[in-house]
Amino acid sequence: MNSKTRKAFLFSLMAIFAIVLALNTVVAYFVDVEEIEVNGITAFPNDTSQTISVTALETVPVLVKFVAWKNASDVRVKVYMEGFKNEVSEETPRFHVLEGNTYVKRFSLTIPSTLDFDDLTEKLDLLVRVSARGQDSMEVFVPLEMQRDLHSLNLLSIDLSEVVVVGDKVAVDVVVQNNGDDRLDNVYVKASIPGLGVSRTVYAGDLDPDQDVSDDDINDAVSKTVYLTIPKNAVPGNYDLEVEAYNFDTDVKAVSRVVIEDVETGVLPSATSKTIAPGQETTFDLVLVNPSNKMVVYTLTPEESKGVIVDVTEPVVAVSAESSKTVKVRVKATEKAEEGTYLVTVNANSETGVSKQVSFSVNVQETSKKVADVVTGTTSTIVVLSVVLVIIFVVLLVILIVLLSRRPEAEETGETSYY
Repeated sequence: MNSKTRKAFLFSLMAIFAIVLALNTVVAYFVDVEEIEVNGITAFPNDTSQTISVTALETVPVLVKFVAWKNASDVRVKVYMEGFKNEVSEETPRFHVLEGNTYVKRFSLTIPSTLDFDDLTEKLDLLVRVSARGQDSMEVFVPLEMQRDLHSLNLLSIDLSEVVVVGDKVAVDVVVQNNGDDRLDNVYVKASIPGLGVSRTVYAGDLDPDQDVSDDDINDAVSKTVYLTIPKNAVPGNYDLEVEAYNFDTDVKAVSRVVIEDVETGVLPSATSKTIAPGQETTFDLVLVNPSNKMVVYTLTPEESKGVIVDVTEPVVAVSAESSKTVKVRVKATEKAEEGTYLVTVNANSETGVSKQVSFSVNVQETSKKVADVVTGTTSTIVVLSVVLVIIFVVLLVILIVLLSRRPEAEETGETSYY
């Protein structure tokens, strides 16, 4: 065998080996995916000559048809797309396949949005994976081309304070984008809290998916702030916040949550009871506390009480955030006021609708009785002091007598001599 014949023989062996290896590779999979149907269009696996067009955010039906080459258990079929923030996939439950049978599995897949698109179109692959316990997984793809809608708006972000106070204003920051193919003129942004019956609309301008280099005011996205005033009588709780961006051609909506809380305030009396005579007056201190982060305005209104006259030095008081203020309440008993206890009530109403009540008691007594009480108290004190002084005098006298009785004996002892 000459060298040429030897080379030809070796080449033939290598070709046969490659063919056998390829056949073994094909046969190694337990299934064969024959066709994939996307949105009613049939495509063959791994065929790059045909591209199926889909639209962003569109939900499309997907059909996968395959043949089982062998028996297998715990089989799963998964269709998915890679490279997106949120997972785009759907998968069947586990099932069994039998050799020689053809199977069809149906899916419903939502095409991702075009938030990260650099161009009006983007090519991507729809992947199909068939796996089973103890078998090599088979994966194929179908090329897709995702397109934008002609007219489309998207709410990129909605930012607001999670907790707001009744009577306050909440700022809703909204970023809206034109992610369609065509320019959108006269776009508006609307924010509302249906549970409170409040809403407001602001003008967002014109949006073009391709930024106009000759006009700095026209971009593909814009940020707007919508201010909503929470009613003073709003009931604290959780509410839906609805945000909508729209123009004549299209619109988009989103729902968020906002928590409404009551204003934290405090109204505290420094003293709650005092005694005066008819015709006299006294003063109570009323402390207004505001621990919240906004100024609170109080209106102080005393209720009528027969026999006494109540007057507030500052009927309207503004208390700064995280501070307090003291207001004086004057109470005067009339000349004809009868003896007894009178209840004085002051209503403190804030601008947010919060109402609190503070009560004082005033004891009205005749002056003569008060003087008698003082005299009686003074006399009692003098009697007690006199008794104490007498006791002290007696004790000192006893001590003195004892000392005097022991002195002569001491002197006699001192004069004794043994010489």
